[in-house]
Amino acid sequence: MNITRVEIGTLNEELKVSLTPADYSEQVENELKKVRRNMTLPGFRTGHVPAGLVKKRYGKAILIEELNKIVSGSLQNFIRESNLDLLGSPIPQPSDVAKNNFDTPGDFEFVFEIGLAPQFQLTLPPSKTFDQYVIQVEDAKVHDYIEDLRRKYGKFSNPETSDETTIFYGDYTELDADGNVKEGGITNRSTLSVAMVKDADTRNQLLGLQKGATVKLNLQKAFASDHAEIGHMLNRSAEEAASIHVDFNYTIDTINRVEPAEMNQEFFDKIYGEGTLTTEEEFRNKVREQLESFYMQDSDFKLKHDMEDHLLAELDLKLPDTFLRKWLSTEVEKPLSEEQLDKEYPSYSRGMKLRLIENRIFRDQQMQITQEEVRDMARQYIMHQFSGYAYGLTDDIMDSLINRYLEKRESVDRIVENLSSRKVFDYLKSVANSNAKKVGYEEFVNIAKSHSH
Repeated sequence: MNITRVEIGTLNEELKVSLTPADYSEQVENELKKVRRNMTLPGFRTGHVPAGLVKKRYGKAILIEELNKIVSGSLQNFIRESNLDLLGSPIPQPSDVAKNNFDTPGDFEFVFEIGLAPQFQLTLPPSKTFDQYVIQVEDAKVHDYIEDLRRKYGKFSNPETSDETTIFYGDYTELDADGNVKEGGITNRSTLSVAMVKDADTRNQLLGLQKGATVKLNLQKAFASDHAEIGHMLNRSAEEAASIHVDFNYTIDTINRVEPAEMNQEFFDKIYGEGTLTTEEEFRNKVREQLESFYMQDSDFKLKHDMEDHLLAELDLKLPDTFLRKWLSTEVEKPLSEEQLDKEYPSYSRGMKLRLIENRIFRDQQMQITQEEVRDMARQYIMHQFSGYAYGLTDDIMDSLINRYLEKRESVDRIVENLSSRKVFDYLKSVANSNAKKVGYEEFVNIAKSHSH
């Protein structure tokens, strides 16, 4: 067997796997013998069917299966031993029928197209000084947040049917244009508050439902294009949510209801610890501090994007775009149109370049992610999805929700990716120069809106 590399474009190659009968004949014969030992045909005892008849009936299928095993294993070994840093996965090319004749097997040649990651030098810390916005907290925001806390820490119950006060917990599943579940589409386990729904028709659709029911929703319509709220429910950024205009199925797992808590000592203790605060004034000041912390997260999000823009511009990474477009179109059940690729590829390309940069920093700084960190972030996701209504959940119920959340491979992958990104940003923030700028919340929102891709 021989594997050769042929360059066909920038960061784009073909791997040609050549086999002779000596590479596969023994494996094929062994499999035929196994089949023969268990094969039964009228007129023959089990295990005594003539070898020629066994080969005639099953030989071609076994040959193809064994060739696939040999080629797949050899290809992965070659990629690993050659230290090839691939983007996407190898794309099988159409076989040359003249060379690959499964009816009269001889020499075979299989070709795979691959895309390679660009090699680059990363200089840190960044040469640019970045603005770090310090967002001022307004009194109205403090009031609104306290009212939210009263609802979130109120009396928790699980009624049989939903009403205007219901907060569902369930699964979002993206649908295609025909209303069917989209293969490889967006899925997420999250909450849905009836009171938060802006569209009257959608809100009425959510009344009188029971556990296990499934409803079809258009989130842009339901939440009046509140991209932050939509992103919260789908575990996507507000920027990503802005481009999601498809319908979703929402399958109800739990129906929850809460009555607002009273502003008393018990309420203060539940939120900030027993005896930490004793007056409503102290409580409001603490809420203000917490909002400042939340605003700092928004500020960090803006800073992260500024850093990403700087690194992308400075490195000017090139990708095997032709290959990646082809690979993306083969990764989904229904091939993407050129129009869809043109629309989605720039965002995908940017994300791929950022992952390459983050992976380099993560590796160079010898960062690690523990199982405890994965479970802790899953807990944070669930708490966030309940928007704080998880106060009434016991530890056993929470552990069960975490285990169910982590059953999905895509959920674990998303957590690992987010943890990696967070660790890398924390490192960049610690080494980069920044300039603090005080701004009001609305001013910051306008600044953030002007920063879009």
